[in-house]
Amino acid sequence: MIIALLTGLIIGALAIWRPALATAAIIFHWPAYLMQTTIVGVPTTVLELALYGAVMGTTIAIVSKRWPRPQLRFDWWTMILVLCWSAAWIVAVVASPDQRASLGAWKAWWLDAALFSGLLFVTVRSVAERTLMIRALIASGTVVALAGLGQLAFLRDTLQEGRLSSFYMPVANYAAMFLAPIFVFGVALVLHRSLSRIWIGPLSVIALALVGTQSLGGMLAVSAGLGIVWLSLPTGILKRRLLWSAVTAGAAILLILFVTGKLTQRFDLSDRSSGSARIQIWVTSWAIGTQNPILGIGPNAFEVAYRDELPKHYFPPLEWLVAQPHNLYLALWLELGLAGLFVFVGSMYYWFRGVIRQMNIDSKRTIAIAASAAVCTILVHGLVDTPILKSDLMLLTVTLLMLPWLAKSESA
Repeated sequence: MIIALLTGLIIGALAIWRPALATAAIIFHWPAYLMQTTIVGVPTTVLELALYGAVMGTTIAIVSKRWPRPQLRFDWWTMILVLCWSAAWIVAVVASPDQRASLGAWKAWWLDAALFSGLLFVTVRSVAERTLMIRALIASGTVVALAGLGQLAFLRDTLQEGRLSSFYMPVANYAAMFLAPIFVFGVALVLHRSLSRIWIGPLSVIALALVGTQSLGGMLAVSAGLGIVWLSLPTGILKRRLLWSAVTAGAAILLILFVTGKLTQRFDLSDRSSGSARIQIWVTSWAIGTQNPILGIGPNAFEVAYRDELPKHYFPPLEWLVAQPHNLYLALWLELGLAGLFVFVGSMYYWFRGVIRQMNIDSKRTIAIAASAAVCTILVHGLVDTPILKSDLMLLTVTLLMLPWLAKSESA
């Protein structure tokens, strides 16, 4: 608890002095949500306390005129979608059978995301500040990747099925969900020359870590995101070389997975395989949804509902303890009801429509392409996992959604 409080105080003091630097520090420390504590009986994390410290420090900086007041720009459709998203959360929490658990999810996935989006809006005013956030984002991914590669080198015997999980031990998929959009985002910026080639080194480390997670969902998502980046490049030698390099790398990865038996294991639908476990989870999740089609079951209530429903379909089951349904869209339906799912889909449509318009503006083109490719990576990954409903992943998603609108010029 002392470390958590000290972190909040240090970040708060930094925010009073340099609000943008404090926001970048929050981005760098996203995985710190794994460090949990309790204050006055309320569960919290190091990341949350750092965020609250940054918000309070930035507020003091604005009130004391050390930082300029933000110029509010209202877009009615954005406001309507935000209000609808908030209403969906309120209804879901009120209707939840376990309001304590649902309030915890609301705090982590709605309140913290709202505070962080406000922090980004206030502190990122220039290209230099936007670039600072981008560098912090890639640096955070690099640290996670290096920790995971260290696991593979020195702690391999402790890993589940030999899969890299980094700070998220033992769940390799969590590491893949965090690293995949960061990798695609960084590659897009480097290829479009908005980031120096020096960042190829950190991005290569992240790529190696992604392979080490052995996450087929992550590799599928990265392939989709990089496909968008490739399509955005002008026709020429670079584009052809990248295509052949991607095909060669993909074939090599698939060959390694096939030779080691990892590939056949994932698609094998026999007893106790990964594929069979996913099917059981999806079938059971769908059954839960059909029983609660309008309001869902409430935020953070899936694990209990899953344990109650699972024996009706599979016994003995392959997995008893499942926190999420391994599908983003099923998860949103179950956690927030139909309203939450529809608002999310509508928000994505509105965001992509806006970001495509940004691509037609020379000064916005690169950041719009990079953000859209990274968000597509998240959405594709969402077909087989839940790459938003975690504290660090929610803040990562918020950052990617906001960055195209946070700077007026392009060079980074």
